[in-house]
Amino acid sequence: MICESDIPRPPQAECFIYTPGLWSQDLYTIPLEGLLVAGVSAIQPPETPRWPFENETANAAQNPTRQPGALVVGMAVSMAVPLGAMVLNDRPDFPVWSHVRGLVHSHLWTEFLTSSAKNGFGRKRPFYDTAARQRQSGVDNRRSFFSGHSSHSFAFATYASELAFDALKDQNAAWIFATLLNGTAFWVAGSRYVDKQHNLSDVFVGGLVGATVGHLTYHRVKAVNGYPVTLSAAPGRVSVSYALR
Repeated sequence: MICESDIPRPPQAECFIYTPGLWSQDLYTIPLEGLLVAGVSAIQPPETPRWPFENETANAAQNPTRQPGALVVGMAVSMAVPLGAMVLNDRPDFPVWSHVRGLVHSHLWTEFLTSSAKNGFGRKRPFYDTAARQRQSGVDNRRSFFSGHSSHSFAFATYASELAFDALKDQNAAWIFATLLNGTAFWVAGSRYVDKQHNLSDVFVGGLVGATVGHLTYHRVKAVNGYPVTLSAAPGRVSVSYALR
């Protein structure tokens, strides 16, 4: 007697792969990232700074900031608009809007890391002890490490510079944009130290974190390039598929 039967197979499993720049996924990942940022930003820093900042003396005189956030955003837009126009002129099919959303992802993750560090370490700003002796109150004067101006400036500069080199046919123009973008980021970051709003290490670490996030996010968006990715796994078989949207 011959018996024939189908061998039971386990159900196929699909794994979620993070694909910033893909519109169908950005619809929910961007809001979720925004909620993460809001949640960590609401945490209060510790009453006394944590290692390695416990025994610091912050006796600097507070100087007015010369780089308010609105000015920094305005400078970024003033460079992003002509860059986007030149990219579309060179490559009309370039997925610009995917990269616009990629920039949003980049800044959300940069802010998440920045706020996590600020509220986790509770480092005094350079003027903290001086302001305390003068009975001046500061809303975020225990959120010095690391600099958000620096992290966001370098996240934007790195992302936009790499896009310019990849998308512009005229590499001289790409170098001009990269010089303007990174020069502005250095200017913004340096002003935070000169104005005694941050310590030098705050500025350095902030710039390093921002540049890293910008680089990683750009290359993730570039790899996806508007195509959804699915990973299917079954016993003895793993497959990755791309489908045009």
